[in-house]
Amino acid sequence: MVWVHRLAELVGREHRGVSVDWPVIERRLGTALPADYKAFCETFGRGEFQEYLTVYASGGGTDAQAADVHEENRQIAAEDEAGAEYYLPQGLYRPGSGAGLLQWGASARGDEFFWLADDALFPDAWTVLARDDAQHARGYDMSMSELVHRLLADESFEGFAGFGATGRTPPFYTPYPL
Repeated sequence: MVWVHRLAELVGREHRGVSVDWPVIERRLGTALPADYKAFCETFGRGEFQEYLTVYASGGGTDAQAADVHEENRQIAAEDEAGAEYYLPQGLYRPGSGAGLLQWGASARGDEFFWLADDALFPDAWTVLARDDAQHARGYDMSMSELVHRLLADESFEGFAGFGATGRTPPFYTPYPL
């Protein structure tokens, strides 16, 4: 949870205390979610960073933007071969089928951010994967909040798809209404 607190401090965000019904959301997805992500949702709610990066968070209760997006992605993949190929080589996460992509965010430029969800691993150990609109992907062994923090604040961090800290604009977060 350290990275969630660091991220909140970076953008001048107070803990919102968003109450989320995690058992319902996790049943819907068929998997537990990383503790870091849960802390993010409870601290930030829904919103976006730099008018650029959206984390598919929860606004509270059973609201589950990540679950909504995952269901949409599964529908796209089921509709035709091109839709399924879009998520290769990992494929989308399906409960009980091993590892697959579970999307947690996107950028205004078409970059997508996933966990490589894996039934064999505790969710906090999942790899974070960033993929640009040309489907070039890069994995990171860090939490979702750490990746977002590094993209916003660490000028030495090799950002993804041209997005990263520049020092020109202080990082900010714009919340969506609850």
